[in-house]
Amino acid sequence: MTASRPNPSAQLSLVLALTLSLTHAASAQPHRTDAVRAAAETITSADLMRDVSYFASDALKGRGTPSPGLDSAAAYVVRTLKQLRLAPLGDSGTYLQHYVVTRAVLDTVATAATIGAEHLKYGDDFGVRAFVLPGVFTGTVVYVGSGLVFPKRGIDPYAGLDIRGKWLLVQGGFLGASGDSLGVRGVDYRTAGDEARSRGALGILSFAPAGAARDIPGSRGVPVRAPQELTPTVGRSSAPYPIPLILLTPTGLERLMRGERVSIATMRAADSTGHYPPSFELGAARQLKLELAAATSTIRPSNILALVEGSDPKLKDEWITVSTHLDGAVGQVPTPPGGDSIFNAADDNGSGSAANMAIARALMKGPRPRRSILLVWDSGEETGLWGSRFFAFSALARKVVAHFTVDMIARSKAPGTNVKGEEELTPPGVVYVSGPRILSTQLDAVLDRVSRDYGFITFDRRYEDPNHEFFYPRTDAAPYIENGIPYAEFFTGLHGDYHRQSDEVGKLDPVKFQAVARAVYAALWTASDDRVRPRMDKPLPPVLWFVTPK
Repeated sequence: MTASRPNPSAQLSLVLALTLSLTHAASAQPHRTDAVRAAAETITSADLMRDVSYFASDALKGRGTPSPGLDSAAAYVVRTLKQLRLAPLGDSGTYLQHYVVTRAVLDTVATAATIGAEHLKYGDDFGVRAFVLPGVFTGTVVYVGSGLVFPKRGIDPYAGLDIRGKWLLVQGGFLGASGDSLGVRGVDYRTAGDEARSRGALGILSFAPAGAARDIPGSRGVPVRAPQELTPTVGRSSAPYPIPLILLTPTGLERLMRGERVSIATMRAADSTGHYPPSFELGAARQLKLELAAATSTIRPSNILALVEGSDPKLKDEWITVSTHLDGAVGQVPTPPGGDSIFNAADDNGSGSAANMAIARALMKGPRPRRSILLVWDSGEETGLWGSRFFAFSALARKVVAHFTVDMIARSKAPGTNVKGEEELTPPGVVYVSGPRILSTQLDAVLDRVSRDYGFITFDRRYEDPNHEFFYPRTDAAPYIENGIPYAEFFTGLHGDYHRQSDEVGKLDPVKFQAVARAVYAALWTASDDRVRPRMDKPLPPVLWFVTPK
């Protein structure tokens, strides 16, 4: 077939069409930027201070999870969402997404264990160091030395062993010793806890070095731990270890190891030398059965979910979440002599909760971005990221492609001051951001564009450090990160009133409060409207060795 010759007139028409198209796109972008700016500027300090003043009022008594005060704060948010006609995404057509938390109080009298047919006595032979829920746990036992894996050195005490549904017998600490001297966790080494979690072990047995003090809950005055945890438990950050951790006393260890081919003396010698006997599975006659008894009770806190649907028929099924925790850390305590009994939690996180309301209003006034935006006010953050863990591991979160977190955004360090406890507090006009520079090219570019195009506030990126706790795990975004979702977190830094009665509305900076909320709205809108989907496309830092990008 002979190729057709180009038509000069057709080529000229195509060039003109492309030129007009590019000219239109160039002129349209400033127009949308102006519309977004106009919507952002409807966020005012007056509205923010009104809402945070309600959240942090004495009437709500600190908004603990659960509490009538937290319920009142939730009702206040829901009233606004209804007025704005945002789509509810909670249970049964409501804005509230409930979850279950179980509190378990160990019953040391009813808790029993047997090795084969031999009964063990609680306190004398064993103790429960940690657990989540009661139950019967039965399985054979596998000795794995320290339980540490060193991939680069070819050391793997689990090689050739199947530990699924079995107890691990570990010495040197419940989850395997760890520390800076071992290198980077997940890269240079992995602990017994890491392996038990990933390989499906039933539980972990540990024994203290010879002569070490016993620490058996419920025995010799040691208090019994009463876990209170999301049910079912999910996630890592702020979550208790998901399987029982059992401490064997010297007599309990002797009963377990009776007749085995490796002596206790040989195992004990490794406490000082570090040369552990090879791993092995104890005989079937040494099967351990633990009947863990506990009295349980449940509560059903809730998150608040509201959706702003995107304008693009395809991209609207990709959601970007913006969350803030509605609860306070302490709530109310018995009145100390001459003191305040209510922890009002104005900055932490009444400020973020009020900002999310302002962002919701702005979203309904400005142009609709291509992607949908899910606004979340979660609960139980201060007690263990309950609400954010529940949502991030739920079916709804499968649509989430990026996450924004707003937590503590309204305090400023006065210029020229040097107040103890405020060394890391940002000055007026500055907010910390964490996440994008480490994880996502797209979100990083969004922040640069927002800083250039809007200039509401200066972004301080010092916490864009993969080794800093404010990157992970000390962040509300941790459960999203664990699910491979890139994030951006906004906060203004710790201060001396953090988790104290003195975290009051009068100490907030209204001007900064307004600027941060406007900047978050602009960044959220820009990321949601971008044709390029945000992804974790940068090399994951070692601290996230267990994460698979979405």
